[in-house]
Amino acid sequence: MKIDWPFFAIKPSITISSLCYSIFRIEPYTSCTYSCVFCYARWYRKPLPLTSPQILEAWKRLANSLRNVDLPPPFFRLSTLTEPFQEQLEARHRTSLNIMRIAHKHEVPLIVNTKSDLIGKSPWIDELLRLADKNLVLVQVSLTATDPEISKALEPNAPMPERRLKLIEYLKGHDVPVIARLQPLIPGIERPQLEAARKALDHGSLGIIVEPLRETRDGLIKVAKALRKDPEEYLIEFKWEPYVPSSSDSELLRPNLEWRREIFQELHAVISRYGRIMTICKNGLWLNLSSHDADCCQSQYIKAPHSIRETLYERLVRSRESLPNIHVLHEEHFMRYPRIIRRALKLHHNKLRKILGKKDLLNELVHYA
Repeated sequence: MKIDWPFFAIKPSITISSLCYSIFRIEPYTSCTYSCVFCYARWYRKPLPLTSPQILEAWKRLANSLRNVDLPPPFFRLSTLTEPFQEQLEARHRTSLNIMRIAHKHEVPLIVNTKSDLIGKSPWIDELLRLADKNLVLVQVSLTATDPEISKALEPNAPMPERRLKLIEYLKGHDVPVIARLQPLIPGIERPQLEAARKALDHGSLGIIVEPLRETRDGLIKVAKALRKDPEEYLIEFKWEPYVPSSSDSELLRPNLEWRREIFQELHAVISRYGRIMTICKNGLWLNLSSHDADCCQSQYIKAPHSIRETLYERLVRSRESLPNIHVLHEEHFMRYPRIIRRALKLHHNKLRKILGKKDLLNELVHYA
């Protein structure tokens, strides 16, 4: 299998190229046993072996090559398309454990995104603590709702929310930076999701990342049925709109703009009372609601030096100065990285440049509360 840039980077798109500071990822598995009703990753997965030794070999080579660059490495997400610590696979293969070991050895920062409390058990917690000792990790614990009935209906095979809240508390108590990802935000369960934000903060989450649901029409029918709502009424009530800006024929839909504005405002009020920040993932620039002192992944909690790319915010609102632990990449920096990294950065940069030339598209991407 040829290893090229898509193996470690998300492909350019209007949403990712314009809004995401992080485009790099590592996927330990090609399938997921949690069977979440709303799972977007099913559109991107391919019928490949569940895991492969090539993943670790390729990761080892890339991580090693980043040590020779005179700029901080970008951070990598573990992972974006599957649960990296799903018990049935990880206990047997330990691919994610070895990914963490390689990251530790070569000092490559990781953002770990998980619903599993397996990471709080040995040997996974041992490696996580070693990464934290070097300031190389941020853990993002995903929550949909803390109501067990809702969680069971939407995430049937994932650990119950109470276990994830205890994981947040445990990691915070062991000085591992941890934040909650409240995703997806789903119409019809707004109150339970506000309560989930409160509970995550009560258990020690340093901040909250939010992202509304995106689904096909058929997928929305499945979500409605899981929530015991009439599918046709559900589709009508929330006036779903195309997920991709300026695309009337997009198969992917998202809640309408006013619904998103209202839930963002309510969440922002809750989170602000705790003195924490909220960032909005892949849903445009919300200039008065999403914190732009941090990138959307809140990677400022990774204290080891790392690099982020520029987005619409830096091009339209204000430039971002590099900090001791965060280096802002410009086009002239790309060539100093290994081919896989520089190629991905260049492709996303070119896509961003095209987006900046489309006024109507920009109007759809930039919002005010």
